[in-house]
Amino acid sequence: YSDNDFVAILELPEGEHEYKFHIDGRWEYDINEPSKDDGHNGRNNVVTVKKSDFEVMEALTSDSILSSSQSSNLNKQQSTDTDLARSPPGSYEQNWPPTNQKEFSQTDKPPFLPPHLLNIILNKDTAAHYEPALLPEPNHVMLKHLYALSIRDGVMVLSTTTRYRHKFVTTCFYKPTSK
Repeated sequence: YSDNDFVAILELPEGEHEYKFHIDGRWEYDINEPSKDDGHNGRNNVVTVKKSDFEVMEALTSDSILSSSQSSNLNKQQSTDTDLARSPPGSYEQNWPPTNQKEFSQTDKPPFLPPHLLNIILNKDTAAHYEPALLPEPNHVMLKHLYALSIRDGVMVLSTTTRYRHKFVTTCFYKPTSK
């Protein structure tokens, strides 16, 4: 989403329609779109709505009417048979649909770690303008993941970062490792 983009959806009848934009107190038109003289020493953009533009909407409307009538017929059929009233429509079977075997092949290796999760904020040096107890602001993809730092001096460190409104809280767990 952007604060610079605005959208309006209008249902226009068939025909030619003129429009322009009001930007910072001035009327503007898009030079990249079709335009014509507005009769007042200015220009307006032009959009032409054809009969064929409505055919898509009519098709969608008829599809929704057909779909609702089919679902009401299905509901009537299911309500007449008490055994089927509790069961969703369709057949039940034990066969799996065919899949691409390369996609689901068994491997001995775990999947690769996404590169954005390699950026652990506990391993970063804090800048001089930061208070030493404060960490840099984490990226949104780093939230709610468990990070394990390398074991140093017989201590393992686990951390996770969560967000509460506009603040970030990083919780660290220190555990001595047995030698």
